[in-house]
Amino acid sequence: MTSFHRSASLDLGDPLGDIIDVGGRRVHVVTMGRGAPTVWLENGWLGTTLGWGSFQAALAAHTRVCAYDRAGIAYSDPSTSDRSAQSEADEFAALLDALGETEPIIILAWSGGGPVAQIFAADHPERVAGLILMDGIPPGYDLWATQTYPNRYPRERFERMELARRFAEKAAAKSLTKEDIAEWITPATLEQYGDRYLKLLLNNPNYWWTYYWQNQYIIASDAQARSKGKLGDLPLTVIVATQDCWGDEPYSQSLGRMWRALQYSQARLSTRGMALSVEAGHALFRDRPEAVISAALDMIETIAAQKK
Repeated sequence: MTSFHRSASLDLGDPLGDIIDVGGRRVHVVTMGRGAPTVWLENGWLGTTLGWGSFQAALAAHTRVCAYDRAGIAYSDPSTSDRSAQSEADEFAALLDALGETEPIIILAWSGGGPVAQIFAADHPERVAGLILMDGIPPGYDLWATQTYPNRYPRERFERMELARRFAEKAAAKSLTKEDIAEWITPATLEQYGDRYLKLLLNNPNYWWTYYWQNQYIIASDAQARSKGKLGDLPLTVIVATQDCWGDEPYSQSLGRMWRALQYSQARLSTRGMALSVEAGHALFRDRPEAVISAALDMIETIAAQKK
């Protein structure tokens, strides 16, 4: 059975940024830089504020940049809501309300943050000045993969969920080790933050339970994002990672091709959408930070030109 804990009761160390009260739930936010529009970083699954590291600082040289930990991740309390993309988008709206953020923002969303950002932009068009989807999970992908490979893809997702469940149980029992999660650790984040980073993974069962439930709701999240339809004339940039990291077997190659094809098709969500191919792996902001920052600055210029 899932057993969530308030983040303050766990040995996670001191947060990097500020703890914001959002309806009685603690949410961790890191803010850097000055200027407008503010760029909000929407993380991927299992991503934390620590993971943005030097990228956030580099982008903050040009404008104000905020990162936050979604419910159950790192220093943020878990939520009683389900872990679907719609619930996470609603929680992001509540966070902006709690902060008094009223000016339209740019959302730069990575991986599992893609559907969350797309739903938020559709639900709150007046709050979004621009949207950048950075190798985000494209709506339709998991449904396609499940239907195309029914004997393999659902099994592999179930195996990942079961592994996350075991990690959560071991973390709650204070027996999860660095060796247990070696393949799940991001080397760049470990190098920058060391034990501070490891505490967020080893001492936080919420972290693994959140990933477990995000996987449980992946098909529902897919349907939620697809149901929103188009985004009008919202400035939209879809950054596609073209480096092939999917493996050599036909099954893996097929998954990679569909992932990229659906990425490109997302540019059609807006009449002002465009796709940008970048030779990089999935973590574009670490592999090619200059390309992502350039895309963000181009969008800021586009938004500024609209106001003239």
